[in-house]
Amino acid sequence: MSGALLIVGAGPGIGLATAERFGREGWTIVLAARNSRSLGPMVARLVGAGINAHALVVDATDPAALQAGLRTANRMSGGLTAVLYNAARLRQQDLLSMSDADIVDDVAVNITGALHTIRAAERAFAERGGTILVTGGGLALAPHADWASLGLGKAAIRNVVEGLAPALAARNIRIATATVATLVAPSSAEAAGAAETLWQLATDPAAGWERRYPAA
Repeated sequence: MSGALLIVGAGPGIGLATAERFGREGWTIVLAARNSRSLGPMVARLVGAGINAHALVVDATDPAALQAGLRTANRMSGGLTAVLYNAARLRQQDLLSMSDADIVDDVAVNITGALHTIRAAERAFAERGGTILVTGGGLALAPHADWASLGLGKAAIRNVVEGLAPALAARNIRIATATVATLVAPSSAEAAGAAETLWQLATDPAAGWERRYPAA
C-alpha cells in the first residue's frame, strides 16, 4: 500500500520516525513546520534513505495559511492520503504560574492548530476520503499539574477525535489518535513504537479511533 502523508508539526522525534515508517512502505512524505531550518536536515535524511520527501513551511495556528499549505502539500505529493497533526508546545509549568501570554501561545499550538488541521483535512478529503491522525498523549488520561497546557491540549483533541469519528466514518474519512503515554526522544525505540501505532491507525480499518502506546 502506498500513499502520501502530510505531517503538520514535524519534529525529530515522533514526526521523523513516522515519516520513516510510512516512507519505507513507499509513501510520499511532506514535512510541515513553522521553522524552515528544522525541516532541511529531516528531509535530507529521508531522501538519503530513498524516501520521496518534501518540506513545507506553514503555521498551523493561521487557518488561511494552513489551508493554503494543505493545498500545496496535495500538489507536492500527487494527492494526500493522510494528514497527521503532531505539533505540541511542551511546557513543564503549572497553570497558576503561567503568564497570560504563555496560555494564549500554548492553546494556539496544542488545541487551535489541531482544530484548524482537522477542518482543513476534512475539506480536502470530502470527495475522495482519507485519514486524519493526531498525536495524542497520556496526559489526556492521567493529568499532571506540572504539565497543565499540554495535558489540556491532549485531552481536548482526544475529545474532538472521539466525537467526530462516527460522522466522518460515514463519509469515508477516518480520524484517529495515537495516545502516547511515555517520554519520546529522537531516534528512540519509543519514537519508533509511536510511529508504528500511527501506521496501524492509518492502514488498519479495524483499528478504531484510538490506540495507545505502550499498549495498556
